Amino acid sequence: MNSKTSKDFIAKNIRQFKQLRADIDMHDRLYYRENNPQISDFEYDCLKAELLRIQGVLKNVGIDTNEDKIGNDLSNGFSKVQHLSPMQSLANTYSYDELLAFDNRVSKQLNGRKYTYVVEPKIDGVAVNLIYKNGHLEHALTRGDGTTGDEVLQNILTIENLPTELQNCPEIIEIRGEVFIDEETFDSENEYRNANGMEEYANPRNLAAGTIKSLDVEDVKKRHLRAIFYAIGYSSNTQFSTQQSVLEQLPKWGFHSQEKFWHVKDIDEAWQSIAQLDIARKNFKYWTDGAVLKINELDLHKELGTTAKAPHWAIAYKFAPTRVSTMLKDIIFQVGRTGVITPIAVLDPIEIDGSVITRATLHNADDIARKDIRIGDYVFLEKAGEIIPAIVSVDLDRRNKNSKPFSFPTKCPSCNQPLERIADEVAWRCLNPNCPEQLKCKITYFVSKDALNIDGLGETVIQNLIAQKKVHNVADIYRLTFRDLLSIPKLGQKSALKILDNIDKSKNCHIWRIINGLGILGIGEQTAKDLAQQFSSIQDLSHATTDQLANISGIGQKLAESIVKFFQSPAEQSLIKQLEDLGLRLNSQPVDCQGDTKIFDNKIFVLTGTLDHFTRAQIKEIIEILGGNVSETISKKVDILIVGSNPGSKLSQAEKLKITIWSESDLIQNCLHSGVKIPQLGSYFSNFEIKH
Repeated sequence: MNSKTSKDFIAKNIRQFKQLRADIDMHDRLYYRENNPQISDFEYDCLKAELLRIQGVLKNVGIDTNEDKIGNDLSNGFSKVQHLSPMQSLANTYSYDELLAFDNRVSKQLNGRKYTYVVEPKIDGVAVNLIYKNGHLEHALTRGDGTTGDEVLQNILTIENLPTELQNCPEIIEIRGEVFIDEETFDSENEYRNANGMEEYANPRNLAAGTIKSLDVEDVKKRHLRAIFYAIGYSSNTQFSTQQSVLEQLPKWGFHSQEKFWHVKDIDEAWQSIAQLDIARKNFKYWTDGAVLKINELDLHKELGTTAKAPHWAIAYKFAPTRVSTMLKDIIFQVGRTGVITPIAVLDPIEIDGSVITRATLHNADDIARKDIRIGDYVFLEKAGEIIPAIVSVDLDRRNKNSKPFSFPTKCPSCNQPLERIADEVAWRCLNPNCPEQLKCKITYFVSKDALNIDGLGETVIQNLIAQKKVHNVADIYRLTFRDLLSIPKLGQKSALKILDNIDKSKNCHIWRIINGLGILGIGEQTAKDLAQQFSSIQDLSHATTDQLANISGIGQKLAESIVKFFQSPAEQSLIKQLEDLGLRLNSQPVDCQGDTKIFDNKIFVLTGTLDHFTRAQIKEIIEILGGNVSETISKKVDILIVGSNPGSKLSQAEKLKITIWSESDLIQNCLHSGVKIPQLGSYFSNFEIKH
């Protein structure tokens, strides 16, 4: 290889590495922070494998990429607590040969010492770490960055029969497992979202992750979280010698555990167990996407050690996606709220893993062209990780001789305006702000519970309002009259009045809801909350520079550019001005909040039990508006514990620490005595009288 070829080769690999790193960063953000993955686990693993391959190529020519990054699910709005021992991810493989290579590495490192394996189901849920001190459940943490997690104890306590007290256990111990949502709850939630014009959850794991990070415990209760526990992290007393003994002890303490695991003597028996698991998992109550192999002897774990990302004593074997073949009957197109045109394959019905599939995603125009997918083709379909099935390739042997390459449309299927492709993007977009389908999606999302949360404005109502030319953008929602709503078929006076009341209440929502609802490319609920933490108003956010935004955790350069571009648009500037003129609060403090708005200045509150008049999110909002902070855990720093019915262990902890204890009514009375009036909560406060 000559000097010029060598330079070109290195430059090409560096470009590929940077692009893959950017793509993976985007998918990490969508997966860990937004709970909205766009690709399957299998596709993601392929991206990571290619990144590692190129990393190796560059390392061979003396270029170190320092690639040791792992996913991060830390979110604003939660207390941060350090794990007592790191929560690492597992290395994974889809290959039997790589399992053998793993076993050979273990054998070589142990220098002939005997070891056995435990084979467990790999649960497709959300990792959680429970910390017990003196037998009492003190913390429930997400994985976070592996060192520190988000405190989600109140949400975890909604899990039925979760042990809060342990008998005959070490003084301090971490119990680890996976939180999941069952199929019935998942299907029910997606039916609701579909009926209300909202994007469905791609898989149960995303729904579980979003639920764990909810600030409204009443909403969490409705989702019926469940959990399986399978490991111990830190323990102040090394009473366990094997992973098998851990799995046998957990049910004795009252934890729900795996329905089946295998203790085997070698890698050959482990492989046989994986085959048995692949059959048995179809009857499990939770989703599994593979098997986890762990060295059974716990004393060997320390000797085998870990990398920055994963232990050397365990590996995950993932089941390859199920593949079937069926005919592609047609390709139709959906217009999203940001104008993206998404191609959808219409298929001859085919069953995969017990589900009858009639449609599949085709991603984008490049994907169709690269795979040369044509209408009438027989295509191979895969369903990985319960994600919406995707077409992976074409059965060319069955292709009709007269078939023609598919031509991606040049005009919007909704408004017939020319489509455009923005530089550095794969998606084609309709940039017509008056596109009916795009407008419907924008407004439907804007009023959804993920954004402005205007109950009663469902997709059918919105479609009618658009058809009658009553709304042309999201600002027109705030111009609706009683007469406008009565013109909607089957919408009665009572419903119309309720919608108008909900519209009025939404004017004083948190600004993260507005940021999320505006439809900025790449912004989801969690990123909107992150931005709201950094900027006190929409106006401040609109003046932020790319550099300022890129320095915020979880944003990055590309997303920062998207935000800046959005606020530079004259059309979006006009929309935001309209929203402000129509009475929406675009800063973090209600402009017309009356009374002493600092009565709780620097005080720390904790909530426990079920509240009667407010949701936890509303109570948190009251406290924060009035200068206080809400913590998830009891400590000496806490000033006030607010107690509802059926309080948890926090009450006894607070009593021991002599922390002030209030009821929900006590909080409200303190607000009323101070003359505080909070616009968005006025209808609640009006139900109470000042007590003297």
